[in-house]
Amino acid sequence: MKKSYSVKEFVSSYGSVGFDQFLKRQSDRFEQTFGKTISENIEIELIFLNNYEMTHAYQEFRFNRDFSKIYTVRYHQYKENTLVVSGQKTLFDYLGSREPNLLTLSRDLNIDFEVKFVQVYSGTAFNGNVVNGELLGRQCLVEVNELVPELSLGLLFQIGNDEQEFELLLTRIIPFQSVLIV
Repeated sequence: MKKSYSVKEFVSSYGSVGFDQFLKRQSDRFEQTFGKTISENIEIELIFLNNYEMTHAYQEFRFNRDFSKIYTVRYHQYKENTLVVSGQKTLFDYLGSREPNLLTLSRDLNIDFEVKFVQVYSGTAFNGNVVNGELLGRQCLVEVNELVPELSLGLLFQIGNDEQEFELLLTRIIPFQSVLIV
């Protein structure tokens, strides 16, 4: 079993830097190492129980003025009963306290769905279930390669903006070492 850390524990292991400073440093290291700046909105998947609920949510995203100003939605190319939603810079923005968000959608339409997010470069993964407008069964796993930690840590800003947002998403950081093949 791999040892995991809360974000607070992990950041404190880096010394006396504050959380905001930690996020900024890691983002800068990502840009220096990979020569790429990541600033676009992230995409998440919503998985519904049936086609009716998926279509109902799709119509709400497209034609409700409050949602259509914020979100872009499309059907997933090959996954059944799945929508791909974009329009927010962080995962917490989709599920947090500012409305309208995905919890508002669930509450207003009385539909439940699963939320999945896999970060493009690092593989950081979030899974959660939205039931009656509440986020349940959530977990965000950030695997950090000890040889190239900036690959995962440099993209933490796509999860949340502050320590509390990471804690609310039940974020765990799991360091691991790569196997060197000679």
